[in-house]
Amino acid sequence: MLPNPHVLSRHRLPQPYRLLLVCFWLLPIGLLYLSLLAAHGPTFSLLHPVLLLALVGMGMPALYVWHEGVDVTEQGLIIRCGGWRHRTYAQLDAWYVDTRPPHRIFVLWDVNNRRIVSRHTAHLTNFDTLARTLKSRIRWRGWPS
Repeated sequence: MLPNPHVLSRHRLPQPYRLLLVCFWLLPIGLLYLSLLAAHGPTFSLLHPVLLLALVGMGMPALYVWHEGVDVTEQGLIIRCGGWRHRTYAQLDAWYVDTRPPHRIFVLWDVNNRRIVSRHTAHLTNFDTLARTLKSRIRWRGWPS
């Protein structure tokens, strides 16, 4: 991975959905805190091991949901969907948008004909900017109708 690539555009799950998903992931920690506070009284510490373990265990998926998406850089894409990886434009082969009802699905392949990304276009903010960038850099198999 290249050190600190300059990000031209970021494409994430639109707000408020992204924020709500993170809140739902962190909600059990708040409930656990309230139950521990009720059981132990006002002397309960926020540094309790059970609370810290829950914070780490539930905070990791919340952090992933917050950062999940596609970042466009000068050298390639930083893909944070199903894992975090960097692909240069030379490693990418083609992309297209499947417009069959009920949704538009964005699909991206690498040069080994492996599907790298398959996401609903509604789950990526400012999809038209991502599409224009990809269309100018790699092979294109069609445009959404």
